[in-house]
Amino acid sequence: MKVEVIGEGDPEYALVACVHGDETCGWHAFNRFKKRGFEVKKTIKLITANERAFRLGKRYCDSDLNRSFPGSLESEKYEERLAVKLKKELEGLKILDIHSSESEGCPFAITVGQSSEKIELARSTGLEKVVDMSFVEGGLTQDLEGVVVECGYKDDQNAAKMAFDIIKNFLAVEGVIDLDEEYGSSDPEIYDVYDKQEGKNFEFVAENFKPVNKGKVFAEKPGEALRAKEKFYPVLMSTDGYDDMIGFKAKKSDI
Repeated sequence: MKVEVIGEGDPEYALVACVHGDETCGWHAFNRFKKRGFEVKKTIKLITANERAFRLGKRYCDSDLNRSFPGSLESEKYEERLAVKLKKELEGLKILDIHSSESEGCPFAITVGQSSEKIELARSTGLEKVVDMSFVEGGLTQDLEGVVVECGYKDDQNAAKMAFDIIKNFLAVEGVIDLDEEYGSSDPEIYDVYDKQEGKNFEFVAENFKPVNKGKVFAEKPGEALRAKEKFYPVLMSTDGYDDMIGFKAKKSDI
């Protein structure tokens, strides 16, 4: 884990990249941010979380860091030990956790729960879609005040640019930096994940965040088609993103 502090005094915010070592858009965005030389009004941390996996070009070394919280210092697995140290580094801070994906439909924000604090942080990203992932246990922001952003396809230059734009908007809305370009809070649609769709070797044929009506085919492979048993919104569904599932089902939520 690499931690850089920008500003003076106690940090109030943390930007986190490379929780998954092969999702590098946040790391590239950090470099752009530092080159711009923004003057910060509130101290921030830039954290490259799983630096070891990042250097190896791997998603993780022993286990998925995002599924390793709260972790254990006694564990034989690197990420489970790292989870303890990372959580301690982030306690008491407002967090922007930057990711990329192998699914279409980015960018969007992710919260764990819909507390007013987390929704306000999600609005500060300026993004138009927010997904409540409380259905999935674990995750960096489960017990911390923060928001995750999925910026685009991993290792894509567009994802790195999107990550940088989100960082600028987030920090400007939160009063951390002055920005001489347009920025602002969003009034996003909220999607509440309620189930996952298992399956191997399926081609995802619907669109993320577009409704799949009851009876419609949303994934298929030779000799088999998956039809919706009820109307739902696909989230993080893809053909190649997971080994043993297609992705998640969500419904729209009012706040």
